[in-house]
Amino acid sequence: MNSPKVSRAILVKGNVGVQSECGKLDVVLMHRPGQELRRLTKDNIEQLLFDEIPDVNQTQKSHDTFSKYLRANGTHVLYMKDLLTETLTVSRDACQTLIDGIITNSMLKGKRQQELLTALRQWLTDRTPKQLVDDIITGVARLSRELGSSLAAQTILRESDPTTEFIIPPLPNLLFTRDAFSIIEKHVFIWNMAKPARRNEPLIFRVIFQYHPQLSTSGLNIMEWQSIINDGQMATIEGGDVAYLGQGILLIGSGERTNRAGIEALARTSVFQRIIAVKIPAQRDYMHLDTVLSSVGKNTFTLHGLLANQMEVFTVEIRDDNNNVFISAKWISYGSDVRGALRKLLNDNSLIFYDAADEATSIVEQRECRHNVLAIDDCHVMTYAGGNMEKGMVSQMMRNNACRVGLIPPEGLLEGGGGAHCMTNAIRRRAK
Repeated sequence: MNSPKVSRAILVKGNVGVQSECGKLDVVLMHRPGQELRRLTKDNIEQLLFDEIPDVNQTQKSHDTFSKYLRANGTHVLYMKDLLTETLTVSRDACQTLIDGIITNSMLKGKRQQELLTALRQWLTDRTPKQLVDDIITGVARLSRELGSSLAAQTILRESDPTTEFIIPPLPNLLFTRDAFSIIEKHVFIWNMAKPARRNEPLIFRVIFQYHPQLSTSGLNIMEWQSIINDGQMATIEGGDVAYLGQGILLIGSGERTNRAGIEALARTSVFQRIIAVKIPAQRDYMHLDTVLSSVGKNTFTLHGLLANQMEVFTVEIRDDNNNVFISAKWISYGSDVRGALRKLLNDNSLIFYDAADEATSIVEQRECRHNVLAIDDCHVMTYAGGNMEKGMVSQMMRNNACRVGLIPPEGLLEGGGGAHCMTNAIRRRAK
């Protein structure tokens, strides 16, 4: 783990901000998985959005291999838990914001609801900053050995539904740091997550970016895109659907986790010169755009061939040619040939799309998250080891030395349904 001095040194070395999806990755944020994974059981695994229960020791070993490769190739790795601890330690306002958010997001039920939530607030207020960090990440079970014997704890146990498993739910999906926020240029977008199990993740990152000693004064601007949501619309966006290509161009998936209302709210921020939306099947196998399409280099993507002619591509327009604002955003279709549409919209007929050598292999590779690549630099990516050595994604990208590929052990990581891109979030990345 990084010490506060290490975090401070990294963050003051240069400006933070993200200029692209595949320029040199200088600073990345990750979450080293811990005790929250031990909360997974056969009874709650579906609700907590994991496919299988991982071996936590193996998860940590594989994750450490991942972060070690990043460091060896010039990328500074910061850990979310370190930043949150630093933030809460120096700012009582940060602690209060975190507590307020936990109460707001709480799904606790009881006969005397207000008394229950008042007791939970008091219990949280009595916690130290380090305890609060553990509470929101690892969760708090409805057990006296975890709650203690205080008056507030007794009230929580008495007033909460006896069938409740967690007073504060664990966050095993923090492993997938990509999804709760995105930095685009100098803007920080804190996203609205689609699934209740991930409700507290954006809260953590809002607290960090608003109050962390370095990040709060780094020149980053928290973009309150939610304020532009039309009344009555439930807008959701998750970072795995978001790919900033640079020069004001945003590529975004619309599917299970990111919806039209969210994308239209994003368009109304006027941050982007062009928004290109790709409609992906609304199912878990393709939960985010980066599960089927990821940036490899300046002119290069991965693309799952099975869907290459099934995903409709749009631009999302909020103004006409005379700069008048539409009452409702316009979705202009460019058809379902993803390769052709992106070549046209990005004005680049030389775009390369990597896939496995045949459809059957591509299906397996997509299921094992090898289309989900993290670009460390132009055509230098990381993805999971394994797969078909001759026909798989890795061999296709490395053919004729076109790309350099760093490999991550999938053991302990793949059980959550995410890949290399999912487990990282850029704090500083250069233009491509």
